Amino acid sequence: MGQTKIYDTLLRDGCQSASVNFSVADKIAIAQSLDEFGVDYIELGWPSASQREMEAFEKIKGIPLKHSIIVAFGSTKRKGVAASDDASLQGIIKSGAGAACIFGKTWKDHVQKQLGITPEENLKSITESIAFLVSQKKEVFYDLEHFFDGFKDNEGYALQCIEAAAEGGASVAVLCDTNGGTLTDEVKEIILKVQAALRKSSLPIKIGVHFHNDCGVGVANSLAAAGMGVDMIQGTMNGIGERIGNADLVQIIPNLMLKKHVEFPFIKLEKLTGLSNRIYSLANMKPDPKKPFVGKEAFSHKGGIHVDAIVKGASYEHIDPAFVGNKREVVLSDLSGRANILEVLKKFGLAVTKDDPRVRSMLLEVEEMERKGYDMGTIFAEQFLLKEKYFGNKANIITVTDWKVLSGRKEGEYSEGYVRASINNEEHEATTRVKGGPVDAFFHALKEMASPFGGPKEMKLTNYKVVIAEDKGPSSSVRVYIEFRNEGDEFGTVGVSTNILEASLEALQATGTLDYPSVAKQPERFFPPYGTQRLR
Repeated sequence: MGQTKIYDTLLRDGCQSASVNFSVADKIAIAQSLDEFGVDYIELGWPSASQREMEAFEKIKGIPLKHSIIVAFGSTKRKGVAASDDASLQGIIKSGAGAACIFGKTWKDHVQKQLGITPEENLKSITESIAFLVSQKKEVFYDLEHFFDGFKDNEGYALQCIEAAAEGGASVAVLCDTNGGTLTDEVKEIILKVQAALRKSSLPIKIGVHFHNDCGVGVANSLAAAGMGVDMIQGTMNGIGERIGNADLVQIIPNLMLKKHVEFPFIKLEKLTGLSNRIYSLANMKPDPKKPFVGKEAFSHKGGIHVDAIVKGASYEHIDPAFVGNKREVVLSDLSGRANILEVLKKFGLAVTKDDPRVRSMLLEVEEMERKGYDMGTIFAEQFLLKEKYFGNKANIITVTDWKVLSGRKEGEYSEGYVRASINNEEHEATTRVKGGPVDAFFHALKEMASPFGGPKEMKLTNYKVVIAEDKGPSSSVRVYIEFRNEGDEFGTVGVSTNILEASLEALQATGTLDYPSVAKQPERFFPPYGTQRLR
């Protein structure tokens, strides 16, 4: 095998997450993305588990991959059944996958209680199962389930399980921390003992690791093992997996490449952020903005002193964000300085100086908005609207001057919304009735009003959240955050008021900004690559 291999088990182990259910199409799309990224092995699933699992293997056969090898998962043969007749092992052969990974028991307690066989029978099962797959021209990896727990319970038997795998012809024995409860110092100590035993016995088998993250050390354990020269690191992109999750390859890979200077010649690290976001999207999960390397806040700068220093060439980042396909983000807040304003304006193609009076005015408004609780941070649409107010075409912004709403329940909930607004210095009005609430009524009224002027016709409201902005008892203000989708682009806006409907309308009226739809259609110009600015 040579150098350390990266093995992704998202499409099998990751699917055991309670919140994830990939379709066959999702699996194929993710496998193609992993291949494009440069992962060595992709565990596509457990082919004998269901017809849908097998269908994924059938589908992938017709898709040429550039580098990755597809792996089929399974278990050692069942009690009382020959390896050649075992359904799990036959499923692996039928899948047509280039490699196989099977798991078996290492912990004596599990052998006797769960399998109901003797420790000797378990060793024989390991060897025979692997030997059968090898006889069918499969490269075989053997996952030693609960290896670290089993090793601590009975060191000799755990090593015998590795010997059994080697005798069967497995190329890699994967040491699994299935419970995710082993700490890093224990991991190092046990791996050292395993390596010493293998050197002594001269067994022809390599070592891999597979950590779960129940104690929050899956990444740390994987990095420690890599530093000890293991030949394979298993994990999942974004750390998706059962319970807390698996060791996160999104963190492991850049740490090894950028910090430890480990070479993975096929990995295209600049695609990492895009890959992470795509997987989150297909898993129907929101990306973690604070995720190391790929989160949209991973390289965000809020303090004006920091931004000013960065503009002058000083470093406040541990790596260049572009190495992992991410991008520096400047946050607008009450801690901002004029340098923050200039950096935000740059992404809209505006080059102005600090002494421009509009910069000072925009900064003062940002400070006042943050004092009121807008918390706009890195919200792209809010930055765009501020830019338009001070440096753009003010005539094309809708300004609501009056509104009324009536909500009730007569043969179902309904709302009627009336909005009067100024567009191009002319007053316009619209009234709509919807089966739903007042916010939806306002939304449709604004769309109807803006439509004749080129406003967004296909825009949809996709998310709505309310929190307290300033806690003042009965006179508290609320912050309304609304997400929209328009022709494939997604963005969010904010409104703040002591009246929840006024706050909602303030956030909604941004949808009628007549220039904004044209901006949203140009993601390459206005949004950084891989969607690090866009909502998911």
